[in-house]
Amino acid sequence: MAYKGMRTAFSPLLPPGLEKLLEDYQRHCRKNGLREGSIKQYEKECRWFLRNLADCGCTEASQINASRVVAACLALTSKSYLASIRTFLRYCADSDQTDRDYGYIIPPYKRPQPIPSVYSEEEIRRMETAIDRTTPVGKRDFAIILLATRLGLRLEDIRTMSFDELDFSRGIIRLVQEKTLVRLELPMIPELKSALLDYIQNGRPEVDGVIFRISYPPYDQLTKSGVIACFRRALCKAGIERGNRGFGPRAFRSSLASSMVNDGVPYEAVRKTLGHIDPNAISHYARLDIERLRSYALPVPKATGAFADFLAGKGAMR
Repeated sequence: MAYKGMRTAFSPLLPPGLEKLLEDYQRHCRKNGLREGSIKQYEKECRWFLRNLADCGCTEASQINASRVVAACLALTSKSYLASIRTFLRYCADSDQTDRDYGYIIPPYKRPQPIPSVYSEEEIRRMETAIDRTTPVGKRDFAIILLATRLGLRLEDIRTMSFDELDFSRGIIRLVQEKTLVRLELPMIPELKSALLDYIQNGRPEVDGVIFRISYPPYDQLTKSGVIACFRRALCKAGIERGNRGFGPRAFRSSLASSMVNDGVPYEAVRKTLGHIDPNAISHYARLDIERLRSYALPVPKATGAFADFLAGKGAMR
């Protein structure tokens, strides 16, 4: 079913009643302090769900029922939307938009967490050494890369770093993380301090605003892809094969966390260093801590009964 005024296949318009319901939900999310990036993601996922409801003949929140919810979920192309839809349906019930909470129909689904991309300490040293620090671009790239490999800063926190966040006299970096809005204070280790000063004094164009700039006029702020390109250039110059690994700040943030965990640094200390607010955020790095995981390995139980006979070649399993 098509609706008049449909924008694109990737952002479908809804019947007026469902469009209003989605707008009400977005206002509810903002009122509860959710970040705009999260709200935008929820809006996208719930919009597809509501579009599927509309295809089932539902044009108002009051027409939502169990059979239509099931049909709309089955028509989704990604199971990763289910968690957002469950929360949305809970809102619909709590705000008396529906006669009950149909979220109970939504099956539990947990997004798979891939093993983080990790580079060894030797690879990171090679990458850093390969940078030509005699040029303005090299000075900039070196400072950016150290912020990721030494402090584990996220891409956006690097890209938007300002002079107000750097305290050279005390050797401290203070910032409010873009992702979590949580304040973070980190030591400006000597190597990083030298790299930042070298870029600011000898490589950075004399313009106001954020620190890291494109190297040619009008010296705009680096884009996200521009920051990632710094790491790609360094890896290429060092001759490091990436394989399927990522190559932006996130990969080196993961590398720092993995190195700290493998060195026996407590998970809570790693969490605070990386600025995570979720106590469980570091748990997926434990999968990389092979040596520590060995101590929890259980011996393989001895086969008995029919299975033992099968392994010994005495007959087929029934």
